[in-house]
Amino acid sequence: MEKPKVLVTNDDGIDCFFLQVLVEALKEHFTVFVAAPKSEQSWVSKSMSRYRMVKIEKYTGFDCSAWSVDGTPSDCINIALGNLLNEKPDIVVSGINVGYNTSLPLILSSGTIAGASEGALWGLPAFAFSIVVPKEIFNNVKRHNDHVDENFETSLRTAASISTQLTIEHIDKTSNALIVYNVNFPFPVVKDTTIKHTVPDGRGIGSLFKHIGEGTYQFDFNQSNRINTSGKLTDRDCVNQGFISYTTLNFSSIGT
Repeated sequence: MEKPKVLVTNDDGIDCFFLQVLVEALKEHFTVFVAAPKSEQSWVSKSMSRYRMVKIEKYTGFDCSAWSVDGTPSDCINIALGNLLNEKPDIVVSGINVGYNTSLPLILSSGTIAGASEGALWGLPAFAFSIVVPKEIFNNVKRHNDHVDENFETSLRTAASISTQLTIEHIDKTSNALIVYNVNFPFPVVKDTTIKHTVPDGRGIGSLFKHIGEGTYQFDFNQSNRINTSGKLTDRDCVNQGFISYTTLNFSSIGT
């Protein structure tokens, strides 16, 4: 029996270990195609390369069809669906992101979620997967693309396994709505960690830049600790409580 097809991207770059782990898990159940950025594209949101050429190269780091794209996650999915694949896949998956994508400021800025939303715009089911990463591991992965310690890798592979199962469950759930399923894993995560349906946290994250010299500012992300007063379980509070956050982002409902 022919396996269903999944198109995978991320925003941390095609060489990212987190992407490799996800692809390994998906390959057991899917024919996998990868189109991912050549270099890190975090915080680029839904941007596309309007005024420059986008270079594509075959990538041999996966045991499946893969392309390195010198562009954004949205470029990756759009070029793959419009030019690289002979037929549309059954589903689009983005991640696993290095760090969480919870709360509206991060959701609207995330290249990971943007890659998934580009797939949704083509009428495909779409998932964005992210995981909480301790600061010391985060810095090593971001700066040196180091592999992670055994304890974190166990959680990462568990997250990839759960991501695969969720992807399988949504293969046939096509919809006229533009929906992205945004899933955030806590650390640690085990196979029996509870999945809870959540809403995006509406809290802002304050200033994202620090003053480093005369007329000069540098990006400096610090998590806000503002209190949730919505009365609903938000994605941010969910992962902080040690559960898996599952948020349905229905962009079709905007303005209705």
